[in-house]
Amino acid sequence: MEVLRTARLRLRWFRQSDAAFVRGLLNEPAWIEHIYDAQVRTDEQAAAWIRERLEARYWLLGFGFWAVERLEDGELLGLAGVIQREGLPYPDIGYGFPARFWGHGYAREAASATFDYCRQVLGMRHLMGTTAPENHPSGRVLVAIGMTDEGEQQTEAHEGLSRVYTWHDPIERSDAEEIAALRLRWRAALTGPARAALTACLTPETVDRVMASRTDLSPQALDHLAQRWAALADDPTLRAVRTPAGWRLDVPADR
Repeated sequence: MEVLRTARLRLRWFRQSDAAFVRGLLNEPAWIEHIYDAQVRTDEQAAAWIRERLEARYWLLGFGFWAVERLEDGELLGLAGVIQREGLPYPDIGYGFPARFWGHGYAREAASATFDYCRQVLGMRHLMGTTAPENHPSGRVLVAIGMTDEGEQQTEAHEGLSRVYTWHDPIERSDAEEIAALRLRWRAALTGPARAALTACLTPETVDRVMASRTDLSPQALDHLAQRWAALADDPTLRAVRTPAGWRLDVPADR
């Protein structure tokens, strides 16, 4: 499923057929040094990592780490996106590219597009980025896209010190404005332009019901869910609920 496009790139959901690329990326020396060793050594392990760490989050959160493809020829270049890490108060923008694709501006282009998507499509008001203290190139990318360097800190998400970058929306909005913006995002997700963000509009309880016993995490399954709910795109009776992640819509269990 396509998430967004830039001048040179397409960001989409990872799929099982990307396993060989993901295995290679997770075993890049820079990935292991600056991020972590996922202990993924085979294509079968990479396929499981994609399903458990990537595909599940697309459904549970409505966002995650996405595959970065070059529009010119469809070559898979790397990974970029946003996740909610345990131990961090706000969603965290991240990216990773094999060394052979460094120096072309792909990381900055993908990270900048992700930053815009987080604010405009997902409605996020606060964002973070974290790097290893010595990973200065990644830090420069985060500053370049509009984040503030908060220095080295100990976070609950990482064992050692991290360099932390943040962004906070300076514009205060009323609850009514937040809910109105949520309903616009909900409509965009149901009618097509922002389909990948569908579950980011929903309360955790609604997502739990959707995910109960679900085994199909494909884009086609999300399309089917959106078609089932199409009549709710402009339904003013859907209840908006304040959650730790912001305002979300509660879809009744019988829908």
